[in-house]
Amino acid sequence: MTNRGDITRRDFLNGVALSLAAGTSLSPLEILAASNPGALYYPPALSGMRGSHPGSFEIAHAVARNGARFGKPKRQTDSNYDLVVVGAGISGLSAAHLWQQQHGGGQKILILDNHDDFGGHAKRNEFDVDGKTLISYGGSEALANPSRYSRVSKKVLADIGVDLDAFYEYYDFDFYDRFDLGPGVHFSKGVYGRDVTATDVLSPFAEISRNLAMDAIDTYPLSDASKADFRRLFDDEDDPLAGRDIDEKLRIMLSTNYYDFLLEYVGVTKETAEYLRDYNPDEEGAGYDALSAEVAWWNEVPGTWGIDLGDYREDEDIDEDPYIYHFPDGNATMARALVQKLVPQTVRARNLAELLTAPLDYSELDQRS
Repeated sequence: MTNRGDITRRDFLNGVALSLAAGTSLSPLEILAASNPGALYYPPALSGMRGSHPGSFEIAHAVARNGARFGKPKRQTDSNYDLVVVGAGISGLSAAHLWQQQHGGGQKILILDNHDDFGGHAKRNEFDVDGKTLISYGGSEALANPSRYSRVSKKVLADIGVDLDAFYEYYDFDFYDRFDLGPGVHFSKGVYGRDVTATDVLSPFAEISRNLAMDAIDTYPLSDASKADFRRLFDDEDDPLAGRDIDEKLRIMLSTNYYDFLLEYVGVTKETAEYLRDYNPDEEGAGYDALSAEVAWWNEVPGTWGIDLGDYREDEDIDEDPYIYHFPDGNATMARALVQKLVPQTVRARNLAELLTAPLDYSELDQRS
């Protein structure tokens, strides 16, 4: 992505790949396959693993694993830039936007990224289903607690047209109540012997009476001992670390992963521990065998509800914004809005509502402007 520059993203990737190909098991063409998809180049419509996709990591692996090295340039191959940004995520795009604001629109800015799309973690997915385009987020979903953002960050949001107050109109607060919906859990036949979909009685969002919770647990395809665990956990207000002082509790919780904590201190079956190990993995991006019991306590996961840590982290126990600040494609809308600010010819949209569905011409990202 360039702004009044001479080198394109593909030129940069070509040069890097050719200088490192000798140290990799891939040919330069294989390395560059993802960055040269042709005339129909439109990353949001691509499928497969769209995080660190093929073409984005091979060069780094060649350096780290095979000892490949960059050759020393013999001459300057490009003009000078006022700013070079490495990384086209929201932070990198914001940095370029702020630089332009501070130094004027005539600045020459080069933004480099090893992925085939901008936005970093704020990716966007588009699907064509029976001629209808469906849009979803392919990365980070929402603005978390924007009221706590710095003055500069709030200004960037305002610059690209994000009106936080408008989300109170956009968000359907009564959706779940209107359709009598609540948290559920699916037990698959391949793991539990039969397919069962039931109420997730242990969800912190479950608002269910004890009698209904016990009835739901009876339908779970689990052993009697595991069902007893679920009943106990639903009612659990006991502190499994009772009798220890707070320093000792924290030592145990910080040094023990939640899965082992359940087995050793809460005293549940392995089946129950395995179920809770994979509980809400979207919260942290990993199973709870990779996260401490202290993280589980902070996330209010079952088995930690009764643990008394006094005023531990009391200073962080402040009111949070409602989780309503997100667009249909997550934070990708903000990345697109920043790109429009930097390279206006990429997309024609007068506001964020139009930007959400407006086509974006990726070929313009490598043009001088």
